[in-house]
Amino acid sequence: MPMTTEQRREAGRKGGKARAALPDFLEHQRAAGKRSAAVNDMAALGHRGAVAYARKYGYGRLFHLCRRYRLDHPSEPERVVMAILDGLGLQEGQDYEREALPLGEDTFVAVDFALTGKRAIEVNGRPHYDPLFDHPSYPGTRAENERRRLEKLQKAGWQVLTLDYRHLAGDGETARQQVASFIQEV
Repeated sequence: MPMTTEQRREAGRKGGKARAALPDFLEHQRAAGKRSAAVNDMAALGHRGAVAYARKYGYGRLFHLCRRYRLDHPSEPERVVMAILDGLGLQEGQDYEREALPLGEDTFVAVDFALTGKRAIEVNGRPHYDPLFDHPSYPGTRAENERRRLEKLQKAGWQVLTLDYRHLAGDGETARQQVASFIQEV
């Protein structure tokens, strides 16, 4: 027979009182806080964790958490583009901004690299092309969301260069030429 709500509350109170009576209660609480902080790391969240986080704190907070994670952990293709930009004499923070919010803080659209003059570089990694990365219940939604996001940018007057991760492999000469040409456009 299932427990009633009052029985669950009483069991919770007993458990809480028992933990509070432990001699290492403060250490127990610190460890629990560290475990909770570790779960708020994007790599640890996973899809279900991200959905739960968005329900609890709102999509905006999840968006900014993901953005901070991407700033701290650029993908391999993004690191290649950073090297290309550095090789072309551009400096991060001065000539380009990573994970920029070109449409404002309240619009949840970020670009991989925002250059001066309303130009952006998007780096599409393997998840953008491989159907294995699509949600099984919503196939094709990743590509559709990407298309809508780029349309918003273009309607706002942004020019976007999209780079395929496969062009960044090896020496990346094709991508370097595309980026150099894109930078020269006025």
